[in-house]
Amino acid sequence: MAIRRDIRYVFTSSHTCRGFHSFLPELAKPLQRVYILKGAPGTGKATFIRLLGESLAERGYEVDFWLSAADPLNPEGVYLPRLDTAVVNGSLGLPLEARYPGATGETIYLEEFQNRTELRLHGREIIELVDRLEAENQQAVQMMKKLAGFKEELKRDAASRLVWEKINLLTDRLEEELFKESPGERHFYASAFTAEGTINYVDEISRDCQRRYILKGPPGSAKSTVIAETARRGRERGWYMDYYHCGLDLESLVMLVIPSQALALIDAGRAELSLRPGDMVIDMNTCLEPADTSNEDKENSQLGRAYESMLLQAQAQLDTAHHTLMEMKKLYSAAMDFPSLDLKREGLLQEILEYK
Repeated sequence: MAIRRDIRYVFTSSHTCRGFHSFLPELAKPLQRVYILKGAPGTGKATFIRLLGESLAERGYEVDFWLSAADPLNPEGVYLPRLDTAVVNGSLGLPLEARYPGATGETIYLEEFQNRTELRLHGREIIELVDRLEAENQQAVQMMKKLAGFKEELKRDAASRLVWEKINLLTDRLEEELFKESPGERHFYASAFTAEGTINYVDEISRDCQRRYILKGPPGSAKSTVIAETARRGRERGWYMDYYHCGLDLESLVMLVIPSQALALIDAGRAELSLRPGDMVIDMNTCLEPADTSNEDKENSQLGRAYESMLLQAQAQLDTAHHTLMEMKKLYSAAMDFPSLDLKREGLLQEILEYK
């Protein structure tokens, strides 16, 4: 009999208008066991994480792969809900250390499996690539800031026509219908802007939700505001919720999920959602005053074109940085003893299973 492979993908790190940001430290902190992989790009962290997660999925475990916008094809972490355990990339420039080394996990240094003599032969090239990658990422951040500015301009028309009495009534209704929960929260990204363009997992993440409240409307129609206000009320009541942020704007919520109730509140935005039985679509235009279309349509069209143009420029810049990252990975990969690293992974797999 085939074993069901229950694998989920979700972004935990993203390029934002404030720079690269990750939820990994706060996601890892409350877990019973956390194994942290440290090493340069190309030392096999993502492959280690992927193969370990796939091995556990084949044994029937539920597996969450945590993804980064910096390299969305390669996971930066794997989380095992039944075991309350995660294996994560600890080399993201973030304060991520084993809280109780040896007792609740460990830090695995992949440089131990590296030929340092061979690396020294490429020292100058490595320095140039690291400096170039840093400069390219800084350029990408500047473009993201411009993108955020265009997005705020696109919101201005609808935001100026909001009828707050209707917004408050909608939030009251959602509060009454959604929550019956215990306290707690986790934060993720529902989508991320990458070198491949925008990658969105909203549909997949909410696949187990029996009821989804889908907010539709133009930018600035308070979709994220309704989600944020509903979440605030949920926190006050002590409900457990998963928060999904906008990849570009950390402060903007795209989705709120209440796992035990199988409920989701979603800002549809530009996402292509496949509607299912149980979905309730809420048109946020009903919370807006009528528009004066004399000049607004023309202005919004110009802003929209400028936004799309900047999206393409930002994507091209991220693609440039990604190619530099790949060059770095090649140098470090060539100096790795991957067979020994495979043995380390197999040992960790047995340790995780035995701990259970």
